[in-house]
Amino acid sequence: MIGILFHGPEVFDSGWAARFMQAFPDARTMLAGTMSRTALFDSGLQGVEAPGLMCSPAAQMLAVDCEVILLATRSKSTEAGLALGKIVAQKMAHGLPFVQAECTGLQYAVHAGSCPVEVVSALQQLGFAQTASPEAKIDTWREGTRLYRRMHTAQAGDYVLVNGIFIGHAQGGEVVLATEGRQIVEVRGVDVKEHGLEKIERFGGVNLATVKLASTAQLRSDAVEARIETSEGKGVVFIDHAGMHVYELTKDCAGAVTVGDDTTAVTADILRRFGIPVVGVVDGDGDKLHTSGGFAPGSVVLTVKADDEAGLRVQKELFAGGTRTASGFDDIKHRVAELLAHEVVSRADH
Repeated sequence: MIGILFHGPEVFDSGWAARFMQAFPDARTMLAGTMSRTALFDSGLQGVEAPGLMCSPAAQMLAVDCEVILLATRSKSTEAGLALGKIVAQKMAHGLPFVQAECTGLQYAVHAGSCPVEVVSALQQLGFAQTASPEAKIDTWREGTRLYRRMHTAQAGDYVLVNGIFIGHAQGGEVVLATEGRQIVEVRGVDVKEHGLEKIERFGGVNLATVKLASTAQLRSDAVEARIETSEGKGVVFIDHAGMHVYELTKDCAGAVTVGDDTTAVTADILRRFGIPVVGVVDGDGDKLHTSGGFAPGSVVLTVKADDEAGLRVQKELFAGGTRTASGFDDIKHRVAELLAHEVVSRADH
């Protein structure tokens, strides 16, 4: 059996995921990433597993009962897409054939093993031509107490993300990060946003050798029509940068309190598909990672002077330091507004 792993929202938004599923009707299909999951929902495709994993762990899961892995991507460039695929293939421990179809440029590469004839034939019928698997790896080295990591595929102006947290815009050329322990202590090739680095440190830092380091021009295309369904849940969840766990955190909830401009924009856009409102606590310093979204009716966005501090107070006072409360959404919305009344600069109701 072939296992197809979809990575990134564009492979769904462009219609390519549907074409792959038609070309390989008996395949086991899976996706990696939060925005991929939202794009899958909007596409209406059925039968694609969404385990909430990053690309490499998802590929490892497929490898348990599949004889060949096909990674399907539509990246910002063929070079960037194939470099990602090669790195994922190098992490595989099963020794299976690992093939990537990069829809940008319509090229496929065999990163490991030998591609079965029937897979080659199907890819060629879809319009793909074979290209060589590139030389690519996670580029790390040590200098004294510092661990360094280099990324080659960031283009000028790209958002640079560390575990999904924005740390600045790429200047063009190489991006180099360095850590001491789990703290990022040096960043090269990026117009750094210190608030992003502070947030990473607040969440416990990173293992630079394994952290997800990515660059992108945007999280998702603006020209996408959201699919709307109704959902009946209870309680309210607290989200302060949820990354790829947004879906798990908001499962069966009636509302959410979100902290941060970009976290609010992304989470609210996901939840509006299910009619779930949010209370957004923001301070207006968003980086416009996601600009095409919207809010479910009943949502409110409160702009304060410092959203992190305000969010921590909301979490402590209304969520007992946790991430979920059984209180109703309207009650929580009222109490958040009341708690932050003296700090609110502006309010926007939706």
